[in-house]
Amino acid sequence: MKKCRKIIALLLVVMLLSSSFATSASAVLVGGKTPYVPVDKDVIPTIIVPGLFQSETKLYDENGNVALDANGNEYEMPFFMDTTIEIAGAALEEALIPLLTMIGKQEDKEQKAAHAVADVLSETLLGKQKLDETGHFINDIRATYYGGSFDTLSQHDQETIFDHFPLEYFVKHAGGDKLFVFSYPSLDNMIDIATRLDEFVQSVKEQTGYDKVNIVPISQGGSVFNALMQMYDEQGRSLADDFNKIVFAVPALDGSTLVGEILEFGLMDDDKELYKEMLPSLVGEDLGYLINVVLRFLPNADVQNLLDIVFETFISEYAGYSTALWALCPSGNYPGARENYLMAEGMEKIREQTDWFYQAQLNSDQHILEAVEDGVQVFDIVDYNVPLLRIVDSWNIPSDGIIQIDSTSMGAYGIANNVELPADYVPTHSNCTNPDEHDHTDPHNLIDICTGLLPETTFYFFEQSHESSASNDVFMKLACSIIMDSNFTSVHSYPDVFPQFNGARKTKGLMNDIIKAQNLDMTNVSADDQAELEMAIEQAMTMLENTVIDSDEEAAAKTRFYNIYDRIKAIENGEIEPENPTGEKENTAYFDFSYALMDLFYILSELFFILFGGNGFSDL
Repeated sequence: MKKCRKIIALLLVVMLLSSSFATSASAVLVGGKTPYVPVDKDVIPTIIVPGLFQSETKLYDENGNVALDANGNEYEMPFFMDTTIEIAGAALEEALIPLLTMIGKQEDKEQKAAHAVADVLSETLLGKQKLDETGHFINDIRATYYGGSFDTLSQHDQETIFDHFPLEYFVKHAGGDKLFVFSYPSLDNMIDIATRLDEFVQSVKEQTGYDKVNIVPISQGGSVFNALMQMYDEQGRSLADDFNKIVFAVPALDGSTLVGEILEFGLMDDDKELYKEMLPSLVGEDLGYLINVVLRFLPNADVQNLLDIVFETFISEYAGYSTALWALCPSGNYPGARENYLMAEGMEKIREQTDWFYQAQLNSDQHILEAVEDGVQVFDIVDYNVPLLRIVDSWNIPSDGIIQIDSTSMGAYGIANNVELPADYVPTHSNCTNPDEHDHTDPHNLIDICTGLLPETTFYFFEQSHESSASNDVFMKLACSIIMDSNFTSVHSYPDVFPQFNGARKTKGLMNDIIKAQNLDMTNVSADDQAELEMAIEQAMTMLENTVIDSDEEAAAKTRFYNIYDRIKAIENGEIEPENPTGEKENTAYFDFSYALMDLFYILSELFFILFGGNGFSDL
């Protein structure tokens, strides 16, 4: 299995770098004519600190202009890769002959294929974001700077922000003049990012005339805020000098186990997990099973060496110089990962900075408690009971699919996803301020939230995944309501509207489609269909108004809406006749080759595993 571990690690790094809190098309539908909780007449300005690759980032040329690729288009984030033709050309030129030689001779004694593949993959993915030995970009890479409030930004910038952060509800009720978005390149130098955030906070205070702001660190933004808190501490400053409320949203306050275990231990060493779970879950079932089949044609020992070199090149020459990426390594994994990758000659300045951030992680809880003591209100919104990607040994620890709950919740305890706490469970401690009066019991009995740092101000969304958090309209309404209402002080403030434990929901696409449905051409649509669409929209809107999530209610509303919405779209497109009650096409005979190929790859992958285990054909 070791032969395939490193390629999975490479794919994981790519996936983690591409993942974010959520990205989707924005909608103007905010749900509800009135707020769910009261809104202050004068809402305090709020700063959003984004997660991985949620800041629009561009590559600039030597003249300070946005760099263009061979086709004359701007390089696209997050990787600023060359055109497909250029990538294919480089791969053919550098790696094709060594790979064919390895396959033909069934050996790669001089490691030519390994180094060729490593160089092509690493340069393709991170070549333009390569960093120097101080952790700074070699090329000119900058995030779009939003110096003013949301109201002052261009339409493009506003749409970009809403694509990542569905904060229409906040803008509608608090005003765009109260919303500010900090931006940064996600692989940049962490100390520089935190320094710029400090400057941004002071700028917002100066612009608005307020002596304090609210701040919402999201995902990787939690790591950035850790660095900021450490700076405040070293400078003898109090967070209370600048912040009114801190609202963490699925924060990486202690990194991600996915990153930490890969850097310290590598991937789980299990053939069954590779061929049945890892690749299909990482790159999709169709491509994953195809790769499973292709791997069988490569010689065992040489592929193992190839993937070792690919992984080592990717980390030691590229990603390992990003101190922002190192900030996603949990404190528990850092000493071992440090020994693996940060002790080489030339890594001294990187190691100095990552050691500093490691201390910031260790001090995080204390910094937060000191802020609370000084009068800052600190909230946390957490997702849980979604397994991590099945590529590390600890894949089933309580998490949101990307970040373990210990990191996002500041210490809440659980055994594993879908594993209840035993009847004889005795907590090591409790941070509840009034255990005789407060009930913080997880209705699913999976986690003890009282072991978390702030059980009185931490909300939990059951089976909500990290990446789709922003697609949960209740999640977003909760965050906005905490910010907009000064009387929202704890989980006890509005338990009937926003209970401490809630469920998963993904309604962003539904809200967009409702808007589209209201603009459909109804010329050829019957009165009955029009009436059904109106009732389906009403049912969906009623569901969206319910902030206590009911999965059955959501499913029923979606099913009814999409049944009639899809039918009317088909009528509008001339695919079915208006009088056709079923919406069936007259001729439905067709063969989908893509699904047939995917099924074939799946069957071959399963068959090869049964027959050969993890071996390649040459090992037989």
